[in-house]
Amino acid sequence: MKNAAKQWKLRMLGAAVALLGMIVLATYLLTPANAEESMDSVQASAKAQAANSEMFTAYVEDIQHENGKLYLIVDKIGWYQGAEADKVFEQRNPGSGIDGAPDGYYIVNDSKEQEKVEVSANAEVLMQLYDRDGTVSGTNIQWNESVALSKFESLYENTNILDLSVFPYHLTVQDGKVTKIVQQYIP
Repeated sequence: MKNAAKQWKLRMLGAAVALLGMIVLATYLLTPANAEESMDSVQASAKAQAANSEMFTAYVEDIQHENGKLYLIVDKIGWYQGAEADKVFEQRNPGSGIDGAPDGYYIVNDSKEQEKVEVSANAEVLMQLYDRDGTVSGTNIQWNESVALSKFESLYENTNILDLSVFPYHLTVQDGKVTKIVQQYIP
């Protein structure tokens, strides 16, 4: 009986020491100075990534291969939706008699200047509408459908039923390479 009581006391003492250790560790990690230091490093990392990345909307005018690399030839545009689209539409079309941007979006393309941007080999591609099976009925909308980059290339080249160059694309560029391509559906 003495042994059982002794073991119970040792277990309780061990549990108390473990609990005290967790409290001390949590207090240290959650103090404002340490939390601020941790947040500073997270923010610095996010700023560094943001400094090396940009997102813009463009028409993809062409896809080219050069020296084993894939490039998009793009024409950057201004893409506006909702209230912002209505505001830009009214500024650019005063007295048009239309209450807002038709279909809820507005595109500004004042310059036809093209830019060549390299595409990362593992770029993510999200499509909304494309020729899935060579038939008109196979061009139904499926929001943000992920397709391989190589499939996007072949879809872009196939203009029999649907020409993908008429759609704007939201492009994310990280460290000078396109890492994400998102087709913008337009009605």
